[in-house]
Amino acid sequence: MKADMHLKKAKNIYTSLKKLLPDDEGKNVEAIVELSYGIAQHLIAYGMEMKHNKHIDSHVGLAKFLIENGEDQISEWFINLNIFRQGRWYGGKGNGEIVKECLKIIKEIEEWTKL
Repeated sequence: MKADMHLKKAKNIYTSLKKLLPDDEGKNVEAIVELSYGIAQHLIAYGMEMKHNKHIDSHVGLAKFLIENGEDQISEWFINLNIFRQGRWYGGKGNGEIVKECLKIIKEIEEWTKL
């Protein structure tokens, strides 16, 4: 997928995410975390293409790819989202504070994509 399409996908998913917010009762934590993970993946692909002229279209190996290209902080944020995702999607963990953390990570990655 081309970089501009990754950015478009991220924006489209974010539009869907906004429909679940605010989530004061924590009813949508799993969905919010999953959508945040997808947004981050597409933003990272876009940012890597803009900054390094390369990206990968999969989450598999993405953290390592980021580190190999000097993007340690982005890798750490992506790893954190993956941990949140596994705990909510596959486990039974809730925690509305995770929603705030996911939104913060998305904002940070979005700022990183700006040249």
